[in-house]
Amino acid sequence: MINLPVLNRLDIDDYGLYPGTEKNPGLHVDFHHGLTLVLGSNGLGKTTLVTILYRMLAGPTDIPTLDVGGDLGDRRLEAKEIPQRDRRVFANRVRDGASEAVAKLTFWLGDTEISVNRDLQTLEMSSLTVGGVPAEATDQEYQKAVLRHAGLVTYGDWILVLRHLTFYFEDRRALVWDPTAQRQLLRLLFLMPEESRGWRKREREILELDSTIRNYQYMLGREEKAAAKNERAVGGQAEVRQQLRLLEGLQESELERLADLNERLATATADRQVARVNALTAEQAHESALRDVERLQLHAVEAAFPKATETARYILGHLLADEECLTCGSHVPELAREIQERMRSSGCPVCGSDMTGGKARHHSTVSRGLARATRLVQASEAQKDGSNNHRLNAEKAYEDLVDEISSLTTQTSRRAAEINSLLRRLPPDEREIHKQRDGLAIMRGKVEQQKRELLELRQSFEAFVQEVNQTISLRKGSIKAAFDEFATGFLFEDCSLKWSPRRSKVGQSGGLVEFAAFELDMSGANFVSPVRRDGPQQVSESQREFIDLSFRMALMLVASPKGGSLVIDAPESSLDAVFVKRAADVLTRFGQARPTNRLVVTSNLVDGNLIPELLRKSSIRSSRDRRVVDLLRVAAPTAATRLLKQEYAHIKRDLFARAAPEGVE
Repeated sequence: MINLPVLNRLDIDDYGLYPGTEKNPGLHVDFHHGLTLVLGSNGLGKTTLVTILYRMLAGPTDIPTLDVGGDLGDRRLEAKEIPQRDRRVFANRVRDGASEAVAKLTFWLGDTEISVNRDLQTLEMSSLTVGGVPAEATDQEYQKAVLRHAGLVTYGDWILVLRHLTFYFEDRRALVWDPTAQRQLLRLLFLMPEESRGWRKREREILELDSTIRNYQYMLGREEKAAAKNERAVGGQAEVRQQLRLLEGLQESELERLADLNERLATATADRQVARVNALTAEQAHESALRDVERLQLHAVEAAFPKATETARYILGHLLADEECLTCGSHVPELAREIQERMRSSGCPVCGSDMTGGKARHHSTVSRGLARATRLVQASEAQKDGSNNHRLNAEKAYEDLVDEISSLTTQTSRRAAEINSLLRRLPPDEREIHKQRDGLAIMRGKVEQQKRELLELRQSFEAFVQEVNQTISLRKGSIKAAFDEFATGFLFEDCSLKWSPRRSKVGQSGGLVEFAAFELDMSGANFVSPVRRDGPQQVSESQREFIDLSFRMALMLVASPKGGSLVIDAPESSLDAVFVKRAADVLTRFGQARPTNRLVVTSNLVDGNLIPELLRKSSIRSSRDRRVVDLLRVAAPTAATRLLKQEYAHIKRDLFARAAPEGVE
């Protein structure tokens, strides 16, 4: 969720296009809840006023080529400073070059008020206040403040918000039919900043590497053609060249094999080290288990001879430990094992009698512990044997690799000397061709390496997108519901938004990645039920505008609970009388949906009914209403407005008369 800009106040002073009145020079607009109407005629500066609003929010920065038609696609979305000539867009509109003109815009991002002053001649910032606290008046500080309080990751994302949501420009792209623009907006609107940043970083890495590979491939193809041409131009020494190609082919293959073996050697070295540590650990565990058995055996002897002398215990303990009889010196392992088995089975170590009850209860407890310890010895011995086998295998694999690498290194060294010897037999021109061929081989290797890196990046990005798509999909119901409500209010046809993720490439190569996206189903004169509309050309011009508006307003409502501003030119062309009322109703509904919503509409004095309907639903009765910016009164007059002043005044009075509540004259 992000914060969209909520316009608060605009002040423009000493700008020749808006001289204002004698009592109130300049142009001053307070943006209130709901509708703000900018009313004028051709040449009075409606578009200039909207552009000033945009530039005050965006600054002297934009995304290059963003205003070019077609899908957004994989265009670079980094914000760049606009050229100096474009910064003079307002200066070029007035006679004095806007030498003293200044503008101040105050707007809200969430709970934070931002106020920015700019020189209209160059767009240079003169002051900046964030949350009531003065800040350094630089575009860098302004951009940091905007990103922090809007909840966005890059300033390019801020430009996307302004151009695709806040402002309804003529060069807008139809979002419903541009899945590439949708995926960028859904990313920045509904992902957490870290997720959005991760998306942009991964996507940019793929696009840059994809472009680099294509450039390398182009250069490689060009160099290969040049090398082939040079080879054809150099005659003779065919036998030497043939032998060279054979040896170089073998050398290239074996060098690749050597590189692979060295990579495997690093893994084998690590495996050998781990196997050694595991074997040592298993050996120590086995030794510890044996010591426990010996200790418990001694306890068993003590339990068997509770009243015996130390001598008897010593004799039996020595027999168990060293399998040797102290009396006669005989080696008796069978007897030692038999005594051990008697003790493990709770039998008397001397005669084998059962000692599980009576006075021998303590001995029985010791015997059970000895049995458990013996089982641990057996288990640890199996673990030790397994670890030792793994260690031996790891040692052998390591030694085999070392032997193979040593042998292959010797072979390639000898072959390199043989290749150099053959090269010295070639004419000087042909030696240069050979160097060129070596350079091509290096370039091919680099391209192949980059292709592998690109494949890994694509696979990682696809997994990432699959995960975050789940987050975006949580909002699909709310977006569809808001769109359906707006579109139903605008249109008579059945029209609904459908969740329809799209698979598309990132860059010009590689596999397809599934991105979150919506598509449109709509009925029509020749369709009984709604059908998929795959492009803007499949609907009428007015339908296209209101479908696009519905989608934008739905995204704004769902993404920004604290409201936002929508600035549009009044789209009253080709609308019939009934449709006009519906359009006015929906636009007004958006403007009043939240106390912080702002709807800014610019319009000429026209005969259509959209403006009167908007005025009526907003309870605006007079051009003197604070929600009306009357450019006929505050802007520099054109020749037409001077000569036809009375006619314009009459049309304006009629416009507001038609805005009176129904039944009231």
